[in-house]
Amino acid sequence: MQSSTPLAEAATPAAVTDRVPEPATVEDALMAAMARMGKRLRQRTAGDDVDFPTFILLKTVAHLGPMRLSALAAELSLDASTVSRHVKSLEDAGLLERTTDPDDGRAFQVALSPAGTARIEAAGARRRELIGSLLADWNDQDREDMRRLLHQLTLSLETQEHTK
Repeated sequence: MQSSTPLAEAATPAAVTDRVPEPATVEDALMAAMARMGKRLRQRTAGDDVDFPTFILLKTVAHLGPMRLSALAAELSLDASTVSRHVKSLEDAGLLERTTDPDDGRAFQVALSPAGTARIEAAGARRRELIGSLLADWNDQDREDMRRLLHQLTLSLETQEHTK
């Protein structure tokens, strides 16, 4: 497998490589990458009107479908009152809508509205463009290896989360 390290070093200014030491372990490398990626994804770009916490909440509802607030709070590992405030704000903005819970007519679920669907698709596209620009100099094999390994990591995280 061809490594992207020589390409990355050739394309990276010396000032950056001096500030960012090479990690000793894969765990250190992953923590450093996640910290920097998190910082980049939380920054708004031109035309971006969805902040990162809102993106995660909307993306969760988009992926899992209509759900009760308690289920959404559990999925996000947040307090129900925090999620309730965010959901109310997103309802007021027309991005989420309440639907009757099919299992209990007295309860409600939240679902993406058509405007919410459009907004999350646009926000996702902007974030994919940002990540794509970071990987623009990577060769196809390195990109595929990264995709496969990140999916494997995601599955490990999901498995561990459900076996607690």
